[in-house]
Amino acid sequence: MVAEDKNNPRLRELIRELRAKGDGKKGPVWRAVARKLDTPRHKARPINVGHLERVAKAREVIVIPSKLLAEGDLTKPLTVVALGWSEEAGRKVLAAGGELKSLSDMLHENPKGTGVRLIG
Repeated sequence: MVAEDKNNPRLRELIRELRAKGDGKKGPVWRAVARKLDTPRHKARPINVGHLERVAKAREVIVIPSKLLAEGDLTKPLTVVALGWSEEAGRKVLAAGGELKSLSDMLHENPKGTGVRLIG
């Protein structure tokens, strides 16, 4: 999965959906993700799997509002929700027993954003 261009209509729609779900006290994490996605591209900070290894706990649901890259190793099963990921990063997450989900999939599965941790 490749991170999309900020001018992409699908990305703009995702940001609108995230803001709608994050209104009030319904899902503040989604409002924060929308804010991060709406920043200029040069400020978007990709996250490496090695960073997840250091900061995440096993079986945690991690939301990354940018791209996941493959630098480092991952030994814990995590659910990683990201705008995009490199092929190798995806392999590392799956090899550790984790799973990968897109932001839009997680938004529909968990509209309140409960139990997720935003990194990035």
